[in-house]
Amino acid sequence: MKKLCRIVSGALAALFAAALLAGCSDGENSGTSDIPTAAPTGGYVEEDVSPDHNYNVGLFVVDGVLNAFTVENPATPLSEQTAHWYVMGPEGEWQEQGGSGFEQLAAQVGDGIAYPTAYLTQEGKLYWSVTVITEDAEKTSETTLFAVENGTTQKVDTLPAGEAALAFDPSIVAVAVCGDTLLTTSTSMELAACDLTGAPVQMELAELEMGSRFLCGSANGYYLLDDQNKVWHYTLGGTTAELALDGGRFSISDPGLFVQSAVVGPEETLYFQMSDGNMASGNSRLLRYRWDSELTVSAGGELTVFSLYRSDTVEAAVNAWQKATGGTAAYTWALEEGSEDGHTTVTGSREDALTQLNTQLLAGAGPDVLILDDMPVDSFIEKGLLMDLSGKVDTSGMLENMTGVWQTEEGLFALPARAFPLLAGADEATLSTITDAETLAGLLAAEPNIYDDGRNEAMPLLAYYNTVQLFDTFYPLYAGDIWQGGQLNEDACRAFYELLGKIRAGGGATLPNTAPFDRPDGTYYHPQNSTQGNFANCIGRAFCSPVYSLNGLGGDFYYASRAGGVGAGEVKALAAASGVTSIQPVCAAAVNVSAQNPEGAVQFIQTLLSEEVQRQNTYDGVPVLKSAVFGQWEEGFAQYGTTTNTDIVAVLEGMEPNVPSTVLRSAAGAGAQQYFDGAGLDEAVETARQESALWLAEQG
Repeated sequence: MKKLCRIVSGALAALFAAALLAGCSDGENSGTSDIPTAAPTGGYVEEDVSPDHNYNVGLFVVDGVLNAFTVENPATPLSEQTAHWYVMGPEGEWQEQGGSGFEQLAAQVGDGIAYPTAYLTQEGKLYWSVTVITEDAEKTSETTLFAVENGTTQKVDTLPAGEAALAFDPSIVAVAVCGDTLLTTSTSMELAACDLTGAPVQMELAELEMGSRFLCGSANGYYLLDDQNKVWHYTLGGTTAELALDGGRFSISDPGLFVQSAVVGPEETLYFQMSDGNMASGNSRLLRYRWDSELTVSAGGELTVFSLYRSDTVEAAVNAWQKATGGTAAYTWALEEGSEDGHTTVTGSREDALTQLNTQLLAGAGPDVLILDDMPVDSFIEKGLLMDLSGKVDTSGMLENMTGVWQTEEGLFALPARAFPLLAGADEATLSTITDAETLAGLLAAEPNIYDDGRNEAMPLLAYYNTVQLFDTFYPLYAGDIWQGGQLNEDACRAFYELLGKIRAGGGATLPNTAPFDRPDGTYYHPQNSTQGNFANCIGRAFCSPVYSLNGLGGDFYYASRAGGVGAGEVKALAAASGVTSIQPVCAAAVNVSAQNPEGAVQFIQTLLSEEVQRQNTYDGVPVLKSAVFGQWEEGFAQYGTTTNTDIVAVLEGMEPNVPSTVLRSAAGAGAQQYFDGAGLDEAVETARQESALWLAEQG
């Protein structure tokens, strides 16, 4: 089945015009963000219409009326939950309706953590599915189905063919009515069509791409797909694909939330249930989008943003900037990543992209905003290619050690929007045994379980995919010692390889060494491009990893608390024996000194550092805005009901910013790979020396 071509839509009314076709083209070796090429007129009015209790378990439009089923206390046993059946009145007000039968079904379900789901058919018949998770040695689950008739609940073994049967079919992820057709998504992520009785219907449907999701259908014969909070409209059985909410001025832009469910209401109004996926946080909203053809916005102009690699954080800033200014931002990246046989593949060449960019910048051209990751930042500064941002961007809320990474006597030329800190965490007693990376390596080599709680449940010591991740975790700690005074320090390099060998021996002897340290085009793996890995021991009692989300540490400390008591979890910067720590600034943004839209470019960098963008969880790293750091930290602990005495801002601000050289990292990696393959230390060190010789000579 062919992939459908996407067309940008200017207004919701245009979504129901005749099917249109348009060519879609990207640069041969680049990626391009899906954003409008011209500022449209009008816009969507976003409104929060959340009911009082808003943990959504069902959102439906029946006979033009919006129905929302919600549950209070979703993380508790079913007997302690309360369900609400809301309908939206003609004036947009919520009215609670009885007759859901929830109390009756709860009485028939056993104890345990329960997850209810409602389904309301187009005929107005209500069904419930309740899955109970039993926390025993095997962690079993049981699902029970119920039908509601005149407010009375009856347990059923089978469901009538059509909507209800498909909605609760284990092989079906989602089902929705689209006119007189039922659309379903299977667990294999394929769209299929049926008639209202559930009989298959042959028709052309969109292919779901990685990250995209079927949301809902409309009585007017179209359906909506979600692609990372960008919403696409597809004509049923046709070839039109149009952008309804474009991730820009018309975006679903609630930071940290994702689309949980959606429906199309009266007058083609769009409703999106947003959630952070955490039952304990209660962080969910129901957003309504109405098209207003007379909506006026300020003119933000046109802005161009460029990076070597695609970044979720940068895309979030593009969306927020467009929404705030009404301007149009074109975000492009040089290296397009894909996957083949489980290995990351890259289209494009870093060297070619940098050569082309240098030529443009030296000619007084090029993009307005540069995302400098994996670029020669110091060289750009020395050549006078970057604007001095001193006094132009408010950095008062940032981690203090992140503001001066690219500060020189001549000015401030770049600011990072994210960072990767190398952290170690555990309960206090265990953490005291991990005094530094060398000690950690020795412990791993000598004893698989640093902490033994008597349960004899030892997990693998290493949670890396391959030796590349192991190398990239610890290399930043030692890069400064390995490369000194413009040359290789062979003793430091040899000691580093020995340390890696010890860590690998401690439970990681079977760690695959199949992934190349460098991609064929010369670019390399780094944390922003999925080089996350970690050491973890004995049910997660201790861990060490380059952290991309502080939110996830709550689970680690939950396990530590089980061993050491509530609040026992602590975290610190992992250091080398010399005391060196490492926090790598990423998503580093700068303004082209010859920018066509310098005011918009500066505003874009401020948007990168805004609360809205910084609060979002991305794989690009932890926030650099202190309030967002606290927010991620506290949310992570809230969902596990645990605490810690660690002042995470103090920990991060006490770490040493480290921006390793791409070329020197590659040289050290080549020697490390040889060592992992069985070569001697002298041979591995010599490889690192040879690989770096030309570049070091050129720098001299």
